[in-house]
Amino acid sequence: MGLNISVGALADELENDPEGKEHLREQLGLVNVVLAKAGLPAHAEPERCEGWGAEMFGYSGVHYLRRIAAHLELRGTLPGPGNSDASKDPVVAAYYDIATGTARGLKRLLGKPKPRRQSFDHLILHSDAEGFYVPIDFEDVLYADRALPLAGGMIGSSQRLLDECTRLRDALGIPEDVDPDGDLLWEAADRQGEGTGWERYGVEAFTCVRLLHGAKLSVERGAALVFG
Repeated sequence: MGLNISVGALADELENDPEGKEHLREQLGLVNVVLAKAGLPAHAEPERCEGWGAEMFGYSGVHYLRRIAAHLELRGTLPGPGNSDASKDPVVAAYYDIATGTARGLKRLLGKPKPRRQSFDHLILHSDAEGFYVPIDFEDVLYADRALPLAGGMIGSSQRLLDECTRLRDALGIPEDVDPDGDLLWEAADRQGEGTGWERYGVEAFTCVRLLHGAKLSVERGAALVFG
């Protein structure tokens, strides 16, 4: 079991799983409820679209990449390759604290701290297991009301995720032509911390390239990037 991402999910289900399409339609309807509440246009999911899907590096791979993003945002430096404790990195915790306005420093300085927008919010402040990115450009990750049964409860912008992952790809030195579906990424991920250059960051690179590709296809095809 692990995280999978896909683009063109509704088109795929209409062709291959007609019975499953109704649940996805309902979920996309809830996405539009959240978008409307935020004053954003509705997302029209295409019913005919070339699909793409990919298996991620379990559920932990996203946390490896979030750690890189948090360090670049708050420390301005690229840390060494991550490990199974990536989600527990104190710099990641500090990113969340600032995002939610609970950082101790902010409390001391401002009394009543306010959340602060940061450079990698659509990667870091989104669910790591379920949810949607839609091809609409908006600044803040959207959160559904608790009573709304939206999978993951969060909606990100595919454009923003694309930009964030592009910057992370460049920071890690990953070549633009690395195949998101090729063996090289799997091999690098299996050798995490070994080798030279970007390949030392095997899990981070694997996650970054696949998320970037999914976000790019989402924008190009006008279809949601689905976590599930």
